[in-house]
Amino acid sequence: MPKPQEVAVLEVNGLKFEDWESVWVQERWADSFTYFRFTAAERDPIVNQRGGPFPLIAKLQFKPGDRCTITLAGQLAVTGFIETRQVAYDAFQHGVMLIGKSDTAGPAKSSVDTKTGNFDKKNILQVAQEVLQDYPVGIKVIGQLDLTPFDKLQNEKGELIWDFLERIARPRGVVMGSDSHGNFLMIGEHAFPVAAQLVEGQNIKSCQCIITEEHTYSEYRVDGQAPASDSNSGTAASEMKATVGGTSPVFSKLITPAEQPVKTIAELQSRAKNESIWHEGTKIQATIVVQGWLRDGSALWHAGEEVSVYSPMAMLNNTLKIQNCTFTQDNASGTHTTLDLVSPNLLRSRSDFNPGA
Repeated sequence: MPKPQEVAVLEVNGLKFEDWESVWVQERWADSFTYFRFTAAERDPIVNQRGGPFPLIAKLQFKPGDRCTITLAGQLAVTGFIETRQVAYDAFQHGVMLIGKSDTAGPAKSSVDTKTGNFDKKNILQVAQEVLQDYPVGIKVIGQLDLTPFDKLQNEKGELIWDFLERIARPRGVVMGSDSHGNFLMIGEHAFPVAAQLVEGQNIKSCQCIITEEHTYSEYRVDGQAPASDSNSGTAASEMKATVGGTSPVFSKLITPAEQPVKTIAELQSRAKNESIWHEGTKIQATIVVQGWLRDGSALWHAGEEVSVYSPMAMLNNTLKIQNCTFTQDNASGTHTTLDLVSPNLLRSRSDFNPGA
């Protein structure tokens, strides 16, 4: 009899199935959807001597397009839909694989379709609300967003909603993401408490860690231009530049063109600062595997949480942020959670952030 804290249940139209050969659920904080994959193997007699459907086929008549929920250890983990069904069988064995995504996947892959395609003078939250207004999903703001309006902004014809929002989020220092319950995340500067401690020799089952300066630079420069006016014309408008320093031990320079026209040099300076964050935040990347699906015996691990990691072998004594959280289970290796960890500032978390300051 499986332990309650190790049971995964897929429910479709009131039907529940939990006799899985393998379970794989990945929550991605900075991506457009949560992804899941379940496999089941025939445990009943392959040949049905009495005629009619094979036992497993009768139990697993779940199909692409079916809405579903997934619970892990008795806690709701995903609200979404089945996207793909794969069946493989021969005279001796029979297996089914179900693959699906959370509810945000549908809007994310859809093209932007508004009356005008024009978003001049609107801020990023207003733009997101407009392009997503026809879809049954939510928008959840994490922290404090840069709500500076875009002076001039249009989407490209046929541009996907996720691609468009990511493109305009980058210059505002906003990380686009999603949760597993049908909400798009707009992540600005924030501060989260440490949710758990991971300690070498205690609760870390395995660890892979990369510390690198490969993607850092000594200088980050952004070049842009502003619409010409009586008070701002010539090279002052067409050749605007803003620079911030980096930490690369080897001198190197990155020049990035602004994605759309800016109004002030301060806006361009903010863009350069954000470019440095995206690169400087890649210094530490760690993948840590822990036993089970619950971080403190009662709550599921979640992407976006912050953890304290102490591992002398990996040269880690840091607070890191969970970018991806993968729940797995199979007969060979058991029940585990794999945490993909990154520097908190890469996902806009700052320990010194005070929204009231």
